[in-house]
Amino acid sequence: MIIIKTGVCGSIVQKTKDDIINTIKTANLDVLEYLELRVDVIDDVTSQLVGEIIEEVRDITDKKIILTNRTKLEGGHYSGSEDERIKILADNAHLVEYTDVELSTSDELIKKVVNSANKTIISYHNFKETPSIEFLEDIINKAYMFGDVAKVALKPNCMDDTYTIVKLLMRYDDFIGISMDSMGAYTRIIGPVMGAPVTYAAIDSKSAPGQLTINETSTMIKKLRGI
Repeated sequence: MIIIKTGVCGSIVQKTKDDIINTIKTANLDVLEYLELRVDVIDDVTSQLVGEIIEEVRDITDKKIILTNRTKLEGGHYSGSEDERIKILADNAHLVEYTDVELSTSDELIKKVVNSANKTIISYHNFKETPSIEFLEDIINKAYMFGDVAKVALKPNCMDDTYTIVKLLMRYDDFIGISMDSMGAYTRIIGPVMGAPVTYAAIDSKSAPGQLTINETSTMIKKLRGI
């Protein structure tokens, strides 16, 4: 079978191990390249539990895994200490292809994850606005100082804000740029067409504003690529 790369990542936002495994078993994995394991959503999450979940996921599929433990400040749900949040990532980073850590994390803790990981996504989220392109270029360049892929996800307050993401996608490699909400939903499709390595989509429950389903995302990317 010919594998067509679309960069589509299915975000898993279930609260228990059983629900995570059932979601993966019933998902249309054929349209995915990646699975994002949002461990910040998991009830009573621990490093050991995350390791067990990853092991079970590996028994089901060989899709690449992105490990994320998102802070509340950047749209996540993790309520424990910052040290424990990073420990969960660092303890399990070697088990997955990519580990996502926010640029707002202290330099020391970012390095702890980077040193344990195979590859990293250094991310920045802004749910209020789309900052100036100069500000965002500074964010992206700082992200590259730590990790392999830079990611920004921003709230647009007008259509011109979404064009900021398009401009950044034209300028950077190994860059994930997302304009959120329905206004910016198209950036989730054109990102991979313009070279972004990953675009995030919903398997069943959406994990971000403006997120499309994995089937919608895959279909539209293939159409734009003439596949």
